[in-house]
Amino acid sequence: MDNRRQVGRQTVQIGEVVEGRYRIIRPIAEGGMGTVFLAEHWLIKRRVAIKVLHAELATDAVMIRRFMNEALAAGTLGHPNIVESTDMGFTKSDIPYIVFEYLEGTPLADEVNRLGSLPVARALKIAHQIASALEAAHDADIIHRDLKSDNIFLTDKGEEHDHVKVLDFGISRFLAASDKTGVGGNLLGTPEFMAPEQIMTPEQIDRRADIYALGVVLYEMLAGKVPFGYDTPPNGAKKTPSLDVEAAHRLLGRIVNEPPPPLVRDDAPPGLVEMLGEKLLAKNPDERYQSMADVQASLAAFAGIMAKPVTIPPPLGKAPRPATDPMIAEISDMTVSRSRLERAEFLREVQQLGKRWSLAGDDLVCDVYSREMAKLAAAVGSAAAIADEMEHHPKISIQFPHLRLTITRATNVVDLVFAARLEAWLRDNGW
Repeated sequence: MDNRRQVGRQTVQIGEVVEGRYRIIRPIAEGGMGTVFLAEHWLIKRRVAIKVLHAELATDAVMIRRFMNEALAAGTLGHPNIVESTDMGFTKSDIPYIVFEYLEGTPLADEVNRLGSLPVARALKIAHQIASALEAAHDADIIHRDLKSDNIFLTDKGEEHDHVKVLDFGISRFLAASDKTGVGGNLLGTPEFMAPEQIMTPEQIDRRADIYALGVVLYEMLAGKVPFGYDTPPNGAKKTPSLDVEAAHRLLGRIVNEPPPPLVRDDAPPGLVEMLGEKLLAKNPDERYQSMADVQASLAAFAGIMAKPVTIPPPLGKAPRPATDPMIAEISDMTVSRSRLERAEFLREVQQLGKRWSLAGDDLVCDVYSREMAKLAAAVGSAAAIADEMEHHPKISIQFPHLRLTITRATNVVDLVFAARLEAWLRDNGW
């Protein structure tokens, strides 16, 4: 029996050892550019995923460039929320392949389809990790351009659930590189997740197109559907090719011209729905958040006033940053809907923070001690990073070996949010 199998548009040989290292086990997914196979490293017995370009695309310079873009993005960014690429090469038929870490879990799109919609806290946690991954890409001058729930994979990492991996940088645009193939000017992406400018002027898009796409993903997680989708044919009739084109034109027109349908979530914290519509899904990119760092700060603030704490991995490469970046850990449900607290209520919440925190008159004070100046400096750096994210700046002083942080005239919930985040960082780092 011939052990060669035709999978989609790619002929493979099950059991073949590619370049003497990777034994092909079985196909696990197929996309527009290539087929993904489960494989095992011949020597160390480690399972990997190998993406092989479709054979008929192996002579197309544009498609090869996109394929290489994916390998370059995944292989160089080194972010915990971006799928890792460990190797690449060519099959014996001179077809390029990329080796990725093998992920076990589920695509976000499947999870939304299974549940209908996600709890707000869970959606915020997932969205924050996506923003962290895309911030790393943007810092490297890479725009994803095809961010969607199908390209977001949920895995378990130790005891942590919903650890995000962003996939498929195949049509990503490298801003710093010259675009000799003209890829940058094409209408590329998935229509339902495209920003208006990605439709109207695709050659001029920047990082804010990914910010819009993240807004679509967050909307989908909260509503169970994207804000703009294809029309459903009458009576469930199957779409014809001409109807597909017409439906696509109508969809793109709605994205460019219509506001997103109102999102109703009674369990959402105040302002979240407005932020989604006005700062993520704004038609004009100038009216959106201007960076993924801004997006993360906003998502963190909303997560911080949820009744249940949300543990969110921090962005990579922002030193110093909170080690786990958890939101409010000890603030009671009574405070979540109020901006200013009575003295007794505020005092009760301060006591929940721990013995490092106290009230000195109207000031909220944190005192820590260390004989290691580097350790004190790391604490200052973490406080500064949190302060910059929240635009909420305390007074900080060091009189070795004593570090004192003071929030003057502290009566607001935002003061407690800041304090809880810093306290969580201190605990995570052995204070």
